[in-house]
Amino acid sequence: MHHTLDDSVLIHRWDNSTPPRITINSGERITLHMADSSGYQVKPTWNATDFKAHFDPLKVHALTGPVAIAGAEPGDRLEIIIESYEHRGWAWTSLIPGLGLLSDDFPEHHLFIWELERHQTRSIPGVTLDLHPFAGIIGVQRAEPGEFRTRAPGPFGGNMDVRHLTAGTTLYLPVFTPGANLLAGDCHAAQGDGEVCINGMEAPMSVTFQINLLKNAPLAAPYAICPNPLVPPRYQTKPWHLFIESDENPREACKRVVRRAIEYLVARLGLTPELAYTLCSVVLDLRISQLVNVPTTTVTGYLPEAIFDK
Repeated sequence: MHHTLDDSVLIHRWDNSTPPRITINSGERITLHMADSSGYQVKPTWNATDFKAHFDPLKVHALTGPVAIAGAEPGDRLEIIIESYEHRGWAWTSLIPGLGLLSDDFPEHHLFIWELERHQTRSIPGVTLDLHPFAGIIGVQRAEPGEFRTRAPGPFGGNMDVRHLTAGTTLYLPVFTPGANLLAGDCHAAQGDGEVCINGMEAPMSVTFQINLLKNAPLAAPYAICPNPLVPPRYQTKPWHLFIESDENPREACKRVVRRAIEYLVARLGLTPELAYTLCSVVLDLRISQLVNVPTTTVTGYLPEAIFDK
């Protein structure tokens, strides 16, 4: 059976006392219609002034669910086969004072609206980005009673922002409460590893899952199996720009990597620093290159040459 759950009710907190909106059986499929992370606060006609005046961060994230799986109990696990995502033609990325990796560098609000084609966006002149839609949040209700903000992920899944939770990936989550009560949302049309400015391409979407219940199969934390390729195939057709930094504080190394990438994009494309930072958040991949040379960590930022039109 194939179920559908609309986005007429949006959930902004983890709370295991929230009753499920629907119960499905193991092996069934469900399509979730999901708001963008703002819960439809942000409009495609907005600018930075609108965003500063009207955006309420306490309404982030806006999730669809809960979906109960009949017979699920603590000690079981869910097998979530991610079948497809469908975006609705637009997305947004913001800078918010006090948030993001480079909050000291960017103290003002900024908002960028992306126009999405089916598989790409050309919203920034001189750049073509391939989309790889995924849900930033897929999780089950936590074991602890009470109400919790959705920002922090955990063993239950949640706000993991793992950009490889794309169509074709299978995600496994432990069950902590009767029914498991799955919620999902915070979809991104694209995101770099790190999501450095605080957002990916935040987009309303629909996702289709097949959910299987695996009985008596404890799991310590989320686990996934992702098919190749790990990056859009077109990005592999040209070289990569690597920005490499080392520091005893990994976060400081990340900051220097991103600042250098911003400088490169400003010089090459003539972008404002704010727009270059936005671009880094949706396409620059931050990776740990080494941890063995204690106490120094090396972080590398990978920027694909293939995104540039010239």
